Amino acid sequence: MRGNAVLKGWMALGGVLLAVNANAQVLSTFVREQVGTLPKGRFMVSYLSLNASIDSMYGRDGNSKSLSGNLNQSITFQKITEEDPVRGNQLSGLFLANGVNLGDQAGSLTGSIRGTVNGKVPVIGYGIRDDLGLYVSLPVLTFNVNAEYRFTPSATTNGLLSQLSSNDQSSVASEMNAALSSSLERKLFTAGLGWDPRLNRSYFGDAQVMLLKVIPPSSGKTMKQLLQPVMVLPTASDRDIRDLYGLKAGDGRFGMGFKYGLEETLPYRLQINFGAAATYLFSSEQARRLPRSGGDELNELLDPGTRVSGGSKFQSQVQLRYPFPRWVGLNLGVSWQKQFQESLAGTLYSPDVYSVASSRTSYDLVSSYASLDLNSIQSFLEGNFLLPAVAEVGIGLPLAGRNAVAEPVLQFQGTMFF
Repeated sequence: MRGNAVLKGWMALGGVLLAVNANAQVLSTFVREQVGTLPKGRFMVSYLSLNASIDSMYGRDGNSKSLSGNLNQSITFQKITEEDPVRGNQLSGLFLANGVNLGDQAGSLTGSIRGTVNGKVPVIGYGIRDDLGLYVSLPVLTFNVNAEYRFTPSATTNGLLSQLSSNDQSSVASEMNAALSSSLERKLFTAGLGWDPRLNRSYFGDAQVMLLKVIPPSSGKTMKQLLQPVMVLPTASDRDIRDLYGLKAGDGRFGMGFKYGLEETLPYRLQINFGAAATYLFSSEQARRLPRSGGDELNELLDPGTRVSGGSKFQSQVQLRYPFPRWVGLNLGVSWQKQFQESLAGTLYSPDVYSVASSRTSYDLVSSYASLDLNSIQSFLEGNFLLPAVAEVGIGLPLAGRNAVAEPVLQFQGTMFF
């Protein structure tokens, strides 16, 4: 048997890596609900910063698992032959001829994937009227990912390599040994993907333009309401089609949304806030990576003109706030995020390929959160010469989800008014 045939068979070891799903960048972030807007002619500048690890994710089955676990696999000789449809029979013959049982372990892959995501969301607002404001935001996400892996050959594999060397097939043994050490990179190269063990990259998200209308309480009542239409602009950076991790910060599509909020004052100075927002993203044509089958986690296929149907997102949260004296507030809440499944279609591959890819486009995430805010606006109005500003620090804790980050999120937001 030719040495190259053996080499290409061993490249199949790299196919066990589970890439980070593109939808898995859903974080347990939160926005403190408060019904209000800027006075007429006033400006607002706000800055939101969030930080989280992406070491653990909720999978499609809803179970939380470490990304590093995706690299830890046992490989049999049978798997090697099955993953090379061209030379599988030749490899099988080579193994059997050298006394190797196809059910034996060829070795194991072990590795680790560690990463963090940092988000920055600047917001600029302007008061058109006392009950009507215009706001614009543009998120930026920075990902820092470190990954490594190692293949450890079994005693059977070491014996096979020694046997090949002693049978004047040292070149074949050398090529097989080299392929074992770089099996993942070779597999990814064949699939048109890149292996980048040290990745640090920033992505623009989709800009949002929001019009916020406040409905004041009726006579004798304390409940205030908020109506907020939203326009989504496709400013998100194009995803790198060679990116193994499928990272992105936005959908890259036009969209329209609407949010409703209410605020009610309860006894003992408590406030309860509720918000619900829905967004519809219009259909478009995008380059997408697609799985060969339901078991392909690398998304080895590429269709540069995949048709993506319109899609819907929904988010709601309930929050309880208690304002302490000196304008400090404690906020506790629960939020729910969901993206409904989208439909992908194309002509390059079979309908089953697009069906499997479509089934992976949805996500869910339920989170709890707690935060403290410091509001100096009242002190400013009373002439104490503090800057009119609000600062808030909090933590979001994921409770359950699918295709989402299963790690806590630390969040800070500062807002100034002019």
